[in-house]
Amino acid sequence: MPEFSTVSLEDVTTLVMHWGISGAWALVILLAGWVLARWAERAVESGLARVRVADVMLRGFFASLARWALLAFTGVAVLEKLGVQTTSLVAILGAAGLAIGLALQGTLSNLAAGVMLLLFRPFKVGDGIEAGALAGTVAQVSLFHTILVTGDNIRVIAPNSAVWSAAIRNLSHLPTRKVEVVVPLPYGAEVEASMARIRALMAADSRIAAEPAPGVAVAKFGEKTVDVSATCWCATGDAGGVKAALMAAILKECRVGAA
Repeated sequence: MPEFSTVSLEDVTTLVMHWGISGAWALVILLAGWVLARWAERAVESGLARVRVADVMLRGFFASLARWALLAFTGVAVLEKLGVQTTSLVAILGAAGLAIGLALQGTLSNLAAGVMLLLFRPFKVGDGIEAGALAGTVAQVSLFHTILVTGDNIRVIAPNSAVWSAAIRNLSHLPTRKVEVVVPLPYGAEVEASMARIRALMAADSRIAAEPAPGVAVAKFGEKTVDVSATCWCATGDAGGVKAALMAAILKECRVGAA
């Protein structure tokens, strides 16, 4: 190794020029790779949009995969331009594989969960789901996370592992939904007459299906009230509106509450 006193201005200039040019090219490669990755993501998504069997969930996943693959390639190219021996780097990473695997455990589990969500398709974009503490409408499924929009219009970004590891309730998968309203009637009320009025209210709502037929039955005897269960079936998208309308109508037409 040469002494500092023997380093000439020409050597310093050559070193600065070498690293300056290498750094400039590395920056150009990084910017070009970043732009190309974004372009590839949009190109894959728009290309798959013309394929009939590729829905929004599938398009988003493969678009994200293409973007991250190009970014990884760009990172390797930048390191090579800076003079880093990538073969040696791979050997070092292989030797430290256990530590790196532990450090990236969460990221890798999200990637694996994303692949499982893509393969088994428990839901699609636009479905309303519940997964553990998460609930909302699926807006996007990418390589590492799932985006949900809650009922109060809040955007939730959840890691794929949190979605896949929980019990998933798909609220939109089936075309019809059962609606149940429990009506507490005081013992002094005319229970049979109230049950007849509830049947009439359900028959008057065109959103309620005739088959399976709506049902009204005594469900439970309480200390001060007898609970009457009113059940019916309707389209999945109408379930919330039917339940709210039925409760309001029952409250208006029947004597509800404790004596």
